[in-house]
Amino acid sequence: MTETIRKENRRVRYTRMALRESLLSLLQEYPINKITVSRVCEQADVNRSTFYLYYKDVYDLLEKIEDELYGEIGREIEKSGDMLPNTDVLRRIYEIIYKNRDICRVIFGEFGDKDFLKKVGSIHRERMLHEWKKLSGNVDETLLEYLHSFSAYTNIGVMERWISKDFQETPEQLAQLVSRLLTSGVSAYLPRR
Repeated sequence: MTETIRKENRRVRYTRMALRESLLSLLQEYPINKITVSRVCEQADVNRSTFYLYYKDVYDLLEKIEDELYGEIGREIEKSGDMLPNTDVLRRIYEIIYKNRDICRVIFGEFGDKDFLKKVGSIHRERMLHEWKKLSGNVDETLLEYLHSFSAYTNIGVMERWISKDFQETPEQLAQLVSRLLTSGVSAYLPRR
């Protein structure tokens, strides 16, 4: 019985992986609204009824892929307890991006999900704003919101370039660069830690 369950689990993992890779491959060429379940299944060599055992539609499949990546990044930030900009936290985030480069090439690419990028940029936003408020004392909350936008979108822009240039720098090199950029920008308004 255990061997049967293991074989089923392997089959389920293989099927989900095949569907995931199929969608990611198609997203390199087409926007999500031009991709059908039939096309994903055909490329993955999986029948449609099997697809619907796991996902409602291609949007649901993409959301599950993004949720896994988002969760991994969020857990890494939460685990550290450190606030950005922090070179070590940034390095660990970039290592996750690098490890998931097949997904990130698509998400950050031409037909990527811009809403997902905003979501990643807002990870632990409230915690950052709270910590910055404690550091700054009496800095206007509007300014803190601008600082967060600056930090989030600077980081996203740098990641987009890094990914589009096929990861020329190591995660460590990129973390050092972004940490310097962000620290310079944020420290103009907040005291050094």
